[in-house]
Amino acid sequence: MEIEEHILQFAPLQSFVSPSFWHKLTEIKLDYYRLNDEPKSIFGYYGNRKSKSCILEVDCTAFNSHFKEPKFCFKAYGTIYNKNTLERFKETDKTSLLQQEGSQLLHDFRTDRILEDPSRLARFFILSFADLKNYNYYYWFAFPSPLTSPLKLVNPVVMLKDIPEEEQQIKEVFMVNSAECAANFFILSVSKENKNCFTLKQFVDTFKSLPEDGIKDFYFGFADNSEYVEPSWIMRVYVTFLLYKCPFLLQQTLKFLGVRYDQHMNWNQSRIWQIKLNIEAGDYLKEFDNEILKFVGWELNRNQKPQPRMASMKESMDPTILAENSVNLNLKLMKWRLLPELNLNLLATTKCLLFGAGTLGCAVARMLLGWGFKYVTFVDNGKVTFSNPVRQYLYTHQDACKENAMKSIVAAERIKEINPSVSSSGYVLNIPMPGHPIGESLKEQTIKDLCKLKDLTQQHDALFLLTDSRESRWLPTLLGAAYQKIVINAALGFDSYLVQRHGSSKRVEKIGDTVAETQIDNLKCINGQDLGCYFCNDV
Repeated sequence: MEIEEHILQFAPLQSFVSPSFWHKLTEIKLDYYRLNDEPKSIFGYYGNRKSKSCILEVDCTAFNSHFKEPKFCFKAYGTIYNKNTLERFKETDKTSLLQQEGSQLLHDFRTDRILEDPSRLARFFILSFADLKNYNYYYWFAFPSPLTSPLKLVNPVVMLKDIPEEEQQIKEVFMVNSAECAANFFILSVSKENKNCFTLKQFVDTFKSLPEDGIKDFYFGFADNSEYVEPSWIMRVYVTFLLYKCPFLLQQTLKFLGVRYDQHMNWNQSRIWQIKLNIEAGDYLKEFDNEILKFVGWELNRNQKPQPRMASMKESMDPTILAENSVNLNLKLMKWRLLPELNLNLLATTKCLLFGAGTLGCAVARMLLGWGFKYVTFVDNGKVTFSNPVRQYLYTHQDACKENAMKSIVAAERIKEINPSVSSSGYVLNIPMPGHPIGESLKEQTIKDLCKLKDLTQQHDALFLLTDSRESRWLPTLLGAAYQKIVINAALGFDSYLVQRHGSSKRVEKIGDTVAETQIDNLKCINGQDLGCYFCNDV
């Protein structure tokens, strides 16, 4: 009984872009391509060992002039069209570009470049745009294939393991011709009398015709990177090339062997498709007329729509994020080794207000950065002078040369240069001091400064007293006590220093005659009235 014929379907190739590809493209774009958006040759590779989803991969080696595919993989030839703007990327005529690349494939058919290097049958190209400011990469892969008459599947697909007699014969050919059979494309002659393996070039050059009873002994082998019942898209191009170069194969039943290996290098999962194309040679070759022939092959996105994709490399390429990740890693190492109970998230979200941006202010700010604090605000009314940079290391000689560089503003900018993920600002404010009378002309400005100091205190969690006089610490101390803020006082002398955390006047509950102690993660927290005050202790 005649078996019903079905149209053979192919599993489309799926692109996989290694992050290293975008890193390399960025480097080459900045250093070599620059504004040149001419097409560039690249390489990819695919494998038939433990294959998944017909993957064709590109990585940083794609740009190598002497490309070497990884072990157990096969080379693919590609081109990248990297546009300079997103508009150029969007406006590119996709149909014309596919025709252009397909015509190059057809040129390789006609000039026998395929016979010299069969890897050219695995052809792809990428249309892309690299947004180097935001580290976003827009891209669209295509795998061009001529749109010719459909192939008919004349017998059910069979696995090699299900036909043990043929499997044994093919295995014998593989053992004798292991090097040739390890290629991505090859042709086996398998019969009891004749066991041989031909390269693509040897087959085309040797056989100008074959009768139907002779062609049944041939298996057209290829490295199949499909995991499905359908063969890889690469077979589609392979069949088209064979029928173009060897028209005598038309109207004959051809056996194609898709070689697939598992993790143990067993090949019994390989499949055989018996196909046929019922068309006259003259009519088939007419389809290859440049004016008539169309090409297909644009890759569908994850939603199975013909649209480009976007890869964001911000996490791995943005220097700001890289710096933040490195700082966080260092802090975690310190936590694991020294302070397991340290709450790094609490430090990162604590807002610190530094009164004074001099020697102490610069030192404290750098220490806060080192421990992962992300919110630092400076209050100071001084300018950077020539004596400052040697002791106050947030400033440089160039800052002093400006003559009007305010310390609080410069310090805030400088720590953002050190760690761009930090939120920092500086305020030029006068801090009213006891014993320092205020004239009528300064009264209005002083009131404004007082209101701003009050607002800043309320907006922050911890106050650092780092000014260069005792009197200037008095008002921030009162504000900290009034708004129940953590107050850290650092006093520096010629031969001594004092670091002190101020207490809080907030009342605590008593249980009988005992003050209730607060416990946080088994740590004893000292109540406010048990802590000192810079001014009260001194008096």
